Amino acid sequence: MTTTPLPTGPVGSTGPNKLLIALIAVGGVLLLAVVAIVFLLIGQNSGGGNINAGGDTPTPAPTETVATPVAEPTDEATDDSGDQGDSGQAPVDNSLRFTAFNYTAQVECDPTGGGDDENYQKPSPRISWTAANATAVYWTPSNQDATADNGYAVGASGNQDTMSASKNIGGASGERYEFPCNHRQTFDTTITIYGANGQKVSKHVTFTDINWGTGGSDDED
Repeated sequence: MTTTPLPTGPVGSTGPNKLLIALIAVGGVLLLAVVAIVFLLIGQNSGGGNINAGGDTPTPAPTETVATPVAEPTDEATDDSGDQGDSGQAPVDNSLRFTAFNYTAQVECDPTGGGDDENYQKPSPRISWTAANATAVYWTPSNQDATADNGYAVGASGNQDTMSASKNIGGASGERYEFPCNHRQTFDTTITIYGANGQKVSKHVTFTDINWGTGGSDDED
């Protein structure tokens, strides 16, 4: 019995053609994928360069703008303070004025007038002063402005002892600036200072005997 072999030609020729087509298709897909990746990378690099270039431009502008105004005020302040220091001292005060004036408003008289004490002296009210820019100073035992006619000349500074000394000028030896004890309860004193242009400033004080009316022979003149 004779056996006829099956034809193999058509099967073998069909198999390799399909495989080749499949390989070509896969290769084409891979090639397209590679090309797409390359274009994507190129696009990202191009976009990043534009962002960096745009970001670099405004950076120096704020720095320069801020630095300029800060330096200018500092220089001006330094110059101003230097000018004030070089210009000198505080202006001189040439006004007529008392720079000091002190007094004790109360005195203590002996209600008996000193009794039998031959050395008893009536108290001299406590007062002192200092004047600036005064060309003449007078005091008077009243509540009126002191003048050369109604008062006594003293210096630009002094106290109750200075006032006692001023009463001794002209031969009035032994007189003192003192409170009129047992005759009056109060005693006025005014000191007036005069300036070069005729202006004047006065200080008035009223002293009070705290022992008035406690005994003796008090009487009001």
